[in-house]
Amino acid sequence: MPGQIFCRQRTYCMSMEISGFSPHIFWSYDRSASLPEEVVIKQVVIYGEVKDKIMLAKMLGKQKISHVIDTWKEKEKEKAEKHISFMQKIILA
Repeated sequence: MPGQIFCRQRTYCMSMEISGFSPHIFWSYDRSASLPEEVVIKQVVIYGEVKDKIMLAKMLGKQKISHVIDTWKEKEKEKAEKHISFMQKIILA
């Protein structure tokens, strides 16, 4: 299926190109790579600059980002608590 890849939840999800985001967020990936939306959201929320977070919200919408954040495991949420809080209270508000 073009534009889609197999995701962790055993359902198909859309892939996203990462070339428009700050390079440091996806330093271990080829700049022309396409990754699952879930991976892009997680990386941008945790490592992205404000401009990256705003761009992500415009691209995917508040509801989709909030849903992905809600599905993170508790350990992941604890590690990224400040980043998640900023995203929810400033960018997605």
